[in-house]
Amino acid sequence: MPLKMLLSDSSEKKPHLVFFGILCLLLFISFSHGQDPGAKYLIISHDNFYDAVLPLARWKHQKGIKTKIVKLSEIGSSAPAIRDYVVDAYNTWQTKPEFLLLVGAPNYLPFPIVSNVHSDNYYTNMDADIYNEILSGRLTCHDTVEAKTVVNKILLYERNPDATDPTWFKKGCLIARTDNSPDDSIYFENILYYAALMANNGYVVIDTFSDIYGHNADDVMNSVNNGRGYLLYRGVGGNNWDFPFNCNPNQANNGTKLPIVLSITCSTLGTGPTPAVAERWFLTGTPTEPRGAAGYFATSTAIMNGAQLRSAVAKGFADAVFIDKMKTFGEACENGRRRVFDLYGSLGEDEFLGFTTVGDPEMNLWISTPLSPSVDHPPVVPLGLNNISVSVQADGDPVASALVCAMQKDTVIYVVGTTDTNGIANLTFTVNYSDTIYLTVTGHTIYPYEGFILVNTTGAYIGYLRSTIDDSAGGNNNLRVNPGETITLPVWVQNWGTDTALNVTGMLRTQDIYASMIDTTAAYGSLFPGDSAISNPNFRFYVDTCCPGYHNVVFELLCADSNNNWLSQFSVPVYAPIIVFMHDSIIGGNGNNLLEPGETVDLLVDLKNEGNERAESLMVVLRGLNSYITVSDSMSYYGNIHPDSTGNNSSDPFVITASDSTPIGTIADFLLEIRSGVYVDTILLSLIIGKKDYLVWNPDPTPSSGLNISSILSSLGYSGDYSTVLPNNLTMYRVVFVCAGVWPNNFILSIFDPKTTALVDYLTAGGRVYLEGGDVWFYDPLYLDGYNFNALFGINALEDGYGDMGPVGGFIGQFTQGMSFQYAGENYYMDHIFSSSTSILRDENNDYYCGVAFSDANYRTVGTSFELGNLVDSAGVSTRAALLDSIMQYFEVLHAIEESRVFTAMTSFYKLAIYPNPFRGSAVIRMQLPLMRSENSRPQATLKIYDICGRCVKTFDLSQAADSKVVINWNGSDNIGRKLSQGIYFVRLVSENQTLIEKLVLLR
Repeated sequence: MPLKMLLSDSSEKKPHLVFFGILCLLLFISFSHGQDPGAKYLIISHDNFYDAVLPLARWKHQKGIKTKIVKLSEIGSSAPAIRDYVVDAYNTWQTKPEFLLLVGAPNYLPFPIVSNVHSDNYYTNMDADIYNEILSGRLTCHDTVEAKTVVNKILLYERNPDATDPTWFKKGCLIARTDNSPDDSIYFENILYYAALMANNGYVVIDTFSDIYGHNADDVMNSVNNGRGYLLYRGVGGNNWDFPFNCNPNQANNGTKLPIVLSITCSTLGTGPTPAVAERWFLTGTPTEPRGAAGYFATSTAIMNGAQLRSAVAKGFADAVFIDKMKTFGEACENGRRRVFDLYGSLGEDEFLGFTTVGDPEMNLWISTPLSPSVDHPPVVPLGLNNISVSVQADGDPVASALVCAMQKDTVIYVVGTTDTNGIANLTFTVNYSDTIYLTVTGHTIYPYEGFILVNTTGAYIGYLRSTIDDSAGGNNNLRVNPGETITLPVWVQNWGTDTALNVTGMLRTQDIYASMIDTTAAYGSLFPGDSAISNPNFRFYVDTCCPGYHNVVFELLCADSNNNWLSQFSVPVYAPIIVFMHDSIIGGNGNNLLEPGETVDLLVDLKNEGNERAESLMVVLRGLNSYITVSDSMSYYGNIHPDSTGNNSSDPFVITASDSTPIGTIADFLLEIRSGVYVDTILLSLIIGKKDYLVWNPDPTPSSGLNISSILSSLGYSGDYSTVLPNNLTMYRVVFVCAGVWPNNFILSIFDPKTTALVDYLTAGGRVYLEGGDVWFYDPLYLDGYNFNALFGINALEDGYGDMGPVGGFIGQFTQGMSFQYAGENYYMDHIFSSSTSILRDENNDYYCGVAFSDANYRTVGTSFELGNLVDSAGVSTRAALLDSIMQYFEVLHAIEESRVFTAMTSFYKLAIYPNPFRGSAVIRMQLPLMRSENSRPQATLKIYDICGRCVKTFDLSQAADSKVVINWNGSDNIGRKLSQGIYFVRLVSENQTLIEKLVLLR
């Protein structure tokens, strides 16, 4: 029966496994010498760096990639001599080399010229065509410190990847450096291409940097220092990436979170004794202080107008990693090289030859957080012929295509297998002497596993066989380990040896922080060879109440008789709920699904169980942490929530009240105290009290329009925020204004950008969005992977347009009627947009449409292809203030002109209607007031009319109205009979507890 060796983290290895790792470094194995020179991995090293690269060679051999390493002094140091050796190996070795690692910078190991290009293709093209039959990589080290540094970084990346932050594997940094040429669109398209593939592969952070957005080298270094799996540069370069992205890799501080750097630009690979500056991404650091990158892909070539060629290289690499799931660095680089040659033939030859894999070509590439494997294998084997089965699982599922290697020192045993779809690899070998067999398991998605199998030549050998869980007395009797339980643990052992073991005893121990032993010793009696026995009495242990789900308690079982001791290791999983917040909703109040000042509402909270055990009788207590909030019903009962299921408290909601004096936009924090049996946790919940009127998000590199819009809205009395960064929570705003700018100073709302997703989610959830941009409607979605907003905004994008934006005018029958502006904003390729029913603005000189308002059943939008904030104010209604206020009214946002708060009518007693609107001459204002049941029963009511500046220009007293239906004809004059100028006015029906507002446009 197999021994289950489960390590939840590579740092949790027991002392004997650490000893094994040290021992492996000391092994002298046949990758350097031996009767069979065949090897999959050939390493050719300058003599100075031979010792430094030995740990990498040993690791490759140990994992199952048969490796041979030779010095230049053994084969010759000239390029022809090196090639002759490689060709001979490829043609004569029984196991042909598939990977070639060249160790030394060009001044130590020749970097030959092929067709006028420095290229290691000279060593790896085995026939007459251009393609590589062997995948090469080069460690471009210039001294032994650099050699040890890069070898250590490769081993850290592949053998011991950083597990302190499991998300860094799923983060990317993409850079487009522009040069005001047609190549700019190719650079942008490339980083968007990568972003799309990364998003499809579950990446959680994708930085997209460009100089046109104000990003620079500091942004890149901060990104890398926070942990990134891949770093791509596209744009102009030479020795280093061009300003403002001229990073100094020596200043990196990312430790063991080592990315793959793709320098897809000119001449960022050294061809002599001095490395390129950008090449320092690979070479920087020290053997004890890693930083920079674990792999680097770059070329020494320089070309003009060749962005499309480099684009093919970049996309070929991306497709290999993110679509085809190629496993190794060398395969991905080769896919990039082949792509450019296959697409462009002789035009792409220099790029095929020039791009070089700097690093280990066989290195496994991570594109997601590795999983901790569970590996089952026999703990001991006898001398002679053995057929063993190795099972590999991760997260309870079999791991296919994992590489399994069993090896004794000096490779007397060296057998390699691959797991099938069931996660099983079968290995057959003959054991001739008793040295330990080392077992290594590696895979594309799992942390490496390093274990061992002991060899028993003679005598008894007692080892772990299996165990079961008994929680009938100390737990809930579900036969699983749960936090807070005392577990009875029957443990079977087997005599794997050749002799009888007499009076065997067992002692069970653990160093796990969540477990403590109660009964630690048992008797097994005498065991004949092949016999098994159960512990007597059984072991017992206790699991702490705070032990998390998915944790594995690792045990060591020490068995002994009068002559020997035998140590086994096994683990048992712990099952517990893990409750996470999913969603909150507000019920009651004025029905707008918000908590407003002065309201008492029901709070519903959806919770999900992401653990591996059911949450039973879940109870949640809500505690308010804000002085404006009162929690009047703080307890909710959720019942049972099964794993991967969601529960809510709709039948037992929390009840909360916001004080009348709560400032709009206040963020109120709450604590959810969660309890299910012994499971206890707290979750922080935040609610926004009310909503601010607007957010102006202004990513436009030339920000004048957004700044002007924000200033005008504020002067009109609306409350809001201005930001060049999109806030995480858009629900606190009634309206979001987005200023995307005009080419070439524009921001592309990419389909792959999480900010775009957040904006669309806000809109479709019932939001109000104004979006302006010269290319956002036609050019960006057609050519640059910009999000296509047209359907959401009710827009037909007709063409890219020209730099001819003239006077902007409104439409009769729309809220822009009578408006006309000169335009002073940026004026290049202004998209022509159209809607047959809701066009609101047009270019008056060239007769094309440039503004559309759209009302869906759930949301409202306004889209323009010019910069509204850079219109020029004129007379009457033709002011930006009038236009922006009209947009806010269209979005159903009413600002307070006199009163401090606007109350929404809670009944149907009050009604207000105006016709015609806009009007010339007079307007009919109709009102519905409450019915009079007795004298003085009707609340005091007035009708007030305000101008755009908030001044009350006309008042009608309604308290003496004889009927509930009131009709007033207003001729556009003020309280003393003077005719008012044309413009926007607000009609307010005001009572003691209600206010209704309608906008009215007066034309002259």
